[in-house]
Amino acid sequence: VGVVVGVVGCLPYTSDAASINVNTTSIKSEDWVHVDWEGVEPMGILDLDCFIGVVSPADADVSQISLLIYPASPPWTKTALVKYQFCIADPAYHSTGSGSYDFTLINMRQDVAFVLFTGGIYHPKEVARSSPISFRDTAIPRQIVTALTASPEEMRVTWNSADGTGALLQWGFVGSGQAYNITPSSSTYTAADLCGEPATTQGWRDPGYQHTAVIKGLTPGQSKVWYRCGNNGVWSETHQFTAAKPASSDESLHILAVADVGATEKDQCHYHWEEPDAAMTYRHIVQNSPADVVLHIGDISYATGYAAKWDLFMTQASWVGATTPIMTALGNHEQDWAKLTHYDRNDSGGECGIPTTRRFIMPTPGDQQHAWYSFDMGPVHFITMDTELECGPGSDQYNFFVQDMESINRTRTPWIIFSGHRAMYYVDENGSHLDKNFAQFEDLLMKYEIDLALWGHYHNLVRTCPIYNGTCQEPRKDGGFSGTIHAVIGNGGMTLSPLAPKPADWVVYQAAIYGYNTIDVNSTHLHMDFFEDKTNHLLHEFSINHPFPRPQ
Repeated sequence: VGVVVGVVGCLPYTSDAASINVNTTSIKSEDWVHVDWEGVEPMGILDLDCFIGVVSPADADVSQISLLIYPASPPWTKTALVKYQFCIADPAYHSTGSGSYDFTLINMRQDVAFVLFTGGIYHPKEVARSSPISFRDTAIPRQIVTALTASPEEMRVTWNSADGTGALLQWGFVGSGQAYNITPSSSTYTAADLCGEPATTQGWRDPGYQHTAVIKGLTPGQSKVWYRCGNNGVWSETHQFTAAKPASSDESLHILAVADVGATEKDQCHYHWEEPDAAMTYRHIVQNSPADVVLHIGDISYATGYAAKWDLFMTQASWVGATTPIMTALGNHEQDWAKLTHYDRNDSGGECGIPTTRRFIMPTPGDQQHAWYSFDMGPVHFITMDTELECGPGSDQYNFFVQDMESINRTRTPWIIFSGHRAMYYVDENGSHLDKNFAQFEDLLMKYEIDLALWGHYHNLVRTCPIYNGTCQEPRKDGGFSGTIHAVIGNGGMTLSPLAPKPADWVVYQAAIYGYNTIDVNSTHLHMDFFEDKTNHLLHEFSINHPFPRPQ
């Protein structure tokens, strides 16, 4: 991510009067700020030497550093920029050396400033800095998301604030007039809790405090709850949710499913690992609400060590997460670090799952870093695996699969949806593949009749036939289970992955198009739709129909 810049050492002329100014020094979160700059001699029509960066805190050290290895990205400043824009974004800059641009800023619990740079993103040199800008609403709790626990009589609420004390969750049943207070569990983390750079160095910024509380005593599928999050007497907006539906074949579900999304800057600035389509995916999710649950199957924010991007993503996620539970899986860009995960790579940028699991707390049977879990809702038993950890026979995760699948009551939850980040079956530019690591437990999918497996990681859309061991399975005459259908839905926002023009026979549908997905299910029918983001056009759909009770 980034652009090659000119000739090394060839800097634009900067006058002593170079300056950068803002139209305000006090804003609220997501307000717009008008920025003017002058005093830089343009270097041509494609000048990428001059750029404006957002820094936080306002006095951050942005002196040049040596380049860092993957997954780090420029500009190579000691403290990573929140985002930046090239001076040529204003056409007037070409002829005058002056320009202006409108930026939007989210509240990240510290003040910000704008810095005028020359030298390009690979050799940045600060030439002017604006007055600091403070936020008037720093005390308001933000980044609110809900999540399911192991019980449909509960709902978890998690949020962020600048303060570690004074947090409170206030809630009540809609229409009752009675309010209840819960003191949450509050925590933060430091750079020392992470694994390596850029998370511990260039990309580090104070994450504030994460607060989490569980609302209990709900009537599954019926209780309508209002709540608000407090910080020393300052309250968030009031949100509402309906308690999770009970495990029952009499219920139906509307599910939203995405993977590999990221976040989008709405002012069209550049930032670490850009995903310009991500916000559109989340807007479609909001438009398809109310849903029963959102499944986000790994590669969630793509922060990979750049903490400011978590603030951007969580602002986006709260659009839906404050009212609909978001259930996540850890992907390589949340968890992977050499020698700590199955894949000997540093794809998490030193995060090692810590920022993710502090924000999205799942009902795991053990600690959050071993991120496999299951839950029941309506007619579905959901199983989420941690694809970044060992999963073969003899592993803790494999043993969990067996124990969990053995315990499923198919008269209560006739459907099973299995999900994990890296895909068992996938298509890339080189062809169609069955991942050998995950093939180790494919026998379990067949034995326990897993109806649907959802995956991400490959940034495209793929749907298989009912399959086992690389072969499409013939449908049973009695309508019973014949094989697992696999769907790769990694087209949520990150740069799309190319597809082989001639996939294997087991590929029913494939596309390299950004989109989102819905699943509707009752006791006898499961229907999945794949939508395109740009047009909201239906790309593909399929249904699985089984009699109830299931044939043996």
